[in-house]
Amino acid sequence: MGSPDRKWAKRLLDNTSQGLIALHVLLALYFVTDSLLPMFLVNLVCAVCGVIGLYLLKKGQIRAHILILYLSELIHLGFSVVVLGWSAGFQLPLVGLTCMVFLGEYLGRSLKLPYIPALPLGLVNLAVYVLAYPHFFYRPGLAGLEQSSVYLLQLLWSGGVFALVICGLLSVVNLTTVSEHRLTNKAETDELTGLLNRAGYDRLLEELDLKETILLLVDTDKFKGINDRFGHETGDRVLQKIAKSLLANFRQNDYVCRIGGDEFAVLMLNSGALDDDRIIDKIRFINRELAASAADELPTVSVSVGVARGTGASNWTALFKQADSVLYQVKQNGGRGCRVYHA
Repeated sequence: MGSPDRKWAKRLLDNTSQGLIALHVLLALYFVTDSLLPMFLVNLVCAVCGVIGLYLLKKGQIRAHILILYLSELIHLGFSVVVLGWSAGFQLPLVGLTCMVFLGEYLGRSLKLPYIPALPLGLVNLAVYVLAYPHFFYRPGLAGLEQSSVYLLQLLWSGGVFALVICGLLSVVNLTTVSEHRLTNKAETDELTGLLNRAGYDRLLEELDLKETILLLVDTDKFKGINDRFGHETGDRVLQKIAKSLLANFRQNDYVCRIGGDEFAVLMLNSGALDDDRIIDKIRFINRELAASAADELPTVSVSVGVARGTGASNWTALFKQADSVLYQVKQNGGRGCRVYHA
């Protein structure tokens, strides 16, 4: 299932990127008036990198986006130290780098896309701090130790204040959006299975990249007979069992939705490396799992699945029709199977 924070997180990342671009443009203008040509050039390069990163973000490449911004800020940090000196040029850029990578990880999780874990990059920042400037800590003599202690306290103070500001801003944003998120989540969640419902499915289509998506339409075989013979309560438990099996057998970044009474849809993301046989094998395993006798004492059930790739469709409606057409063929052949659409 998708996070209700998805759209908000994407908007925040977009605004953060634009803010970085604007900041480096302003810094470039400041340094050109101050006749510091190296700082003017590095800020100009960072602004260009920000534009490239924004383009990558629009294409859904969050990992490349965060990486290019991180590397550009690391370059900015190095030039700031060389040109402006350690005290002025090192502290806030390092804090900014660390906050940025943790922001990138949070947004990557919220967007359910590949992200760069913050801990390794945070350790890189620490390594830069310790290895690039050891003389501030190992300089012999009491004066050197006192001076290095002052630098360390300045860094901790700046980092602490900056972290408090960031936490405060995020808390304000969270408080102002939590009610909206709860209402949206409730409206887009199926109460029986906990999956996204048709409204949640429709919202996802507005956000996902068609060409990077595989759609699976899943229909429960002979579900009316289960309801008629065992009752609606048992039928509901069967639907919950199917939902649980789908969630367990698809990837964490895929979306499983209940779009009708006994109909489900799975949206598989980043689908370039997934071949037809792997998908068909997955459905076979799910059907074996559903047919296996278990302690739940539920009637055996199976599903029919139609699969279509976004690369072969002009829009979401066309993709749905393609998946539905091969699903119909599976049902006509007795169900309990999977077929992939090919033009």
